[in-house]
Amino acid sequence: MNRGPVKRPTQADIARLAGVSQATVSLVLNERDSGVRISPSTRERVLAVMREWGYVANASARSLAGGRNNILGVYTFEPVFPTTSVDFYFPFLLGMEQEAAELGYDLLLFTSTANERGIFREGSTRLSLADGALLLGRTPNLEEIEQLRDSGYPFVYVGHQEVSGAPVSYVAADYAGATRQLTERLYQEGHERVAYARLGEGEAQPSRDRERGFRDGRRLMAPVWTLKSIDEVDGLMAEIHTSGITGVVAEQDLLAEELLASAERQGLSVPDDLSIVVLGDSIGARRPGTPWTGLVVPREQMGRRATRLLVSLLETPDAPARTESVECPLTEGTTLGPPRSKP
Repeated sequence: MNRGPVKRPTQADIARLAGVSQATVSLVLNERDSGVRISPSTRERVLAVMREWGYVANASARSLAGGRNNILGVYTFEPVFPTTSVDFYFPFLLGMEQEAAELGYDLLLFTSTANERGIFREGSTRLSLADGALLLGRTPNLEEIEQLRDSGYPFVYVGHQEVSGAPVSYVAADYAGATRQLTERLYQEGHERVAYARLGEGEAQPSRDRERGFRDGRRLMAPVWTLKSIDEVDGLMAEIHTSGITGVVAEQDLLAEELLASAERQGLSVPDDLSIVVLGDSIGARRPGTPWTGLVVPREQMGRRATRLLVSLLETPDAPARTESVECPLTEGTTLGPPRSKP
């Protein structure tokens, strides 16, 4: 039969073809969330017409009507989404996708074509196309997060996130606990003088968490060094030598790599002359596969847990903000050992 030009059917069309009211069609689409039940025969008749005519529910309309689309949004404050398995965010996204599939949800990645990324544009947000959203990023826009919280839109941040006013839901790695354990390991191996070193100002929340763990684990006053660039590493190594430091807690893999290279240039051995433990920040690392003693950031598990938490919040809309901590596994590696015996 020739149906003429292809036209996307509306709910009114489906209702007319199925011999039911438009309200009944809406109930079929939102039955799980509405609490209203219709007869199996009526439901099947409506679905059969939808299949025959290729009807697809409009996600925006369902959201405006208070229905659920079974779509979870993913938004990052970084310029682009990662595209390869070596990217920092790939394990997060992998965990989200796996958990969402198991829970019966689709993922929708929100990107931006503007020069500056933003959740809100002209007072509105596209995130409302999804039932709720997972947010992530090393340098988030805190004002937008607070605005999103105040709007009542459900979201979970992947990573420790503190904002002013009411708290927000997040899933974070337990950097403080793992760093404390590694710091205590240095003392247990016989190191009497240890120090903490990082690249950058350490303003990001994960950096503050790691430093807190170091301060909790130290036995005596211990220096915390902040380097502006890797060009300062040789100078740091000189200070390590003159200060009698035998153990260093390095925040970034890149910094640990430069410390190792500087030690080798000076004829020093790691771990005999200097033990190095690393805290899992792999951004910029140049020697993948180095057997560092340190912690592993449980990115895939964090993605899974954040997705699960978001779905839980969707199912209990009035629940207060919740936070979860994910343990960071430790790696034994070969860069931690007892200090060389003094002659």
